[in-house]
Amino acid sequence: MDDFARWSAALLTMVGLGLSLGLNPALYGATADMLAQNTRVAPRMAWMVAGLAVGATVLYLVLQSFDPTEFVAAAERQTTAAVLDRTVDLVAGAVFLAGAAAMTAWKLRTPVRRAHVTPVAPRAHAWSYALLGASCSVVGFTTLPIMYMTGRVADGVSDHPLLRWLAYAVFLVALAAPFVLLATAWTRFPATAARVNRVYTRVIDTDHRGVYVVVLGVAGVACIVLGLWPGR
Repeated sequence: MDDFARWSAALLTMVGLGLSLGLNPALYGATADMLAQNTRVAPRMAWMVAGLAVGATVLYLVLQSFDPTEFVAAAERQTTAAVLDRTVDLVAGAVFLAGAAAMTAWKLRTPVRRAHVTPVAPRAHAWSYALLGASCSVVGFTTLPIMYMTGRVADGVSDHPLLRWLAYAVFLVALAAPFVLLATAWTRFPATAARVNRVYTRVIDTDHRGVYVVVLGVAGVACIVLGLWPGR
């Protein structure tokens, strides 16, 4: 009974860790893009999931050799210092305002942006989704703690390597499951997928430069105000 309880708790933890690692805006943005385009969804999704699995596994193996706790703490301290630095705010504000000015100049020079005359085609090769998946499972402040905890939980399951890898396989299934389920559900409703694709094409053809100018301008002013705010 004790072994069953330990295994159940460990596997539930692995499921939670897998779902947590997959909660990346870039992954869900890429998933929404590929589903909206509705072109070669299965191979592109397969490549992304494969990249996720490979990147996570490489990090899992690397973290078995050292404790990344101090590394993560040092990175957090450096990030906090950068966030509190007024110079960083002022430089970021200047960059945002320069981007807004460049976008405004483009808008004035070319008032009407030429729209696509053909349906939107996939803009990325299928294998590029593997690079996206691998990078999202390796790069980031949350990936290191999640994968370190995954290794520790897998080690606590059993002393037998096969059972540890079995527990890790549960983690991989949980990591890939949301994306696979989304793609599978999407293919079950071809009419809806076609309508979304038409809307997506119209959105892509819309001139968003005015929105970019406003967003960049607001971000630039906000950063400069934060940098100059007294008593910060």
